[in-house]
Amino acid sequence: MTNIINFLEKKSIAYTVLKGIYDKGSYIHEIVDVKKDLDLVLNCKKDDVFSFLLADNNFKYLGDNSFLDIENDLRIDLYFKTLNVGYYHFLKIDNQDFLNNEVSESAYIIYQILDPLLKFSKYHNRHQYRLKKYFINTISKEVEKNLKQIIGKKLAYELLGNISNSNFVIKSIFIKKCKLNMLLINGNFVKMLKSRIF
Repeated sequence: MTNIINFLEKKSIAYTVLKGIYDKGSYIHEIVDVKKDLDLVLNCKKDDVFSFLLADNNFKYLGDNSFLDIENDLRIDLYFKTLNVGYYHFLKIDNQDFLNNEVSESAYIIYQILDPLLKFSKYHNRHQYRLKKYFINTISKEVEKNLKQIIGKKLAYELLGNISNSNFVIKSIFIKKCKLNMLLINGNFVKMLKSRIF
């Protein structure tokens, strides 16, 4: 058990781990060495936990919502109640996922679809490997429904079609359209304004 898990359990902070069944085998497909990290969604506000982590000598602050577990040399990326990249909050985590301490497969697939596009504007080899594995079988209606709610019906169908056909070259104009639609959900437009003004 890592220091961060011990910390959260001592503070009685509910958490869920972002991981999938194909993660482990995906890193060998990268050309450059990618350091593994631990992605956690916490069922609390950032202010409820951040000051305690900053004061804890077990952790080194790396910026944004990331820390280094010094003893285990493990990068930890934190999310708070929702999956997001910057002010693009795209999926609220279900309470059941916090009870299970692991996100549902459908939530993880949404994360694998959108997170790389928002962060890197492309799918790295590890993301492509994971998505190919998930898309071997028919993608659940829940994934389709959630994706349509996040980026709109037309864009969702196009993106799911591309991934189903292992077409991972996504044009920048398509990503911009996705981001524009995402500004219209979850108060993201207000979050964007606040980030730019303050």
